[in-house]
Amino acid sequence: MKRHFISKRETKEFQSIMEKFGISLKSKTIEIEENDQTVIYDEGKPILVKIADTWLPTLAVMLANSFPSVRIDDGAYDRIKKGANLYAAGIKEIRGTLIKNSTCIVEDSSGRPVGAALVVSEVEDVVGRKSGAHLRVYELH
Repeated sequence: MKRHFISKRETKEFQSIMEKFGISLKSKTIEIEENDQTVIYDEGKPILVKIADTWLPTLAVMLANSFPSVRIDDGAYDRIKKGANLYAAGIKEIRGTLIKNSTCIVEDSSGRPVGAALVVSEVEDVVGRKSGAHLRVYELH
């Protein structure tokens, strides 16, 4: 399906979603594309992606707005490229504050941004390196 502009009413709904992440839209007209994934575009740039009925910010938006980040080891990067969740043992550094149900930037071992993830465990589990704690990677480059 091709991209198409959404109504003013729908644009207001997406503005409130963006505000939840501390981000503002650049234009008053935004586009939606519904294929394998549903993506919202502002000025031609992807800003939100729909994952399991939840709208989440794209990596590009998070990089432009100083979201928290996690640096991971090479083994964890290899596993998430195959679709695995990111477990605490693979996290080598956390910059910023992680909050359950928030999003963060995923960086490879050299610090290069490679993806975006949803924090699905209690932060104490991620920081304390307890087993089972993880982030769900929803965008990977």
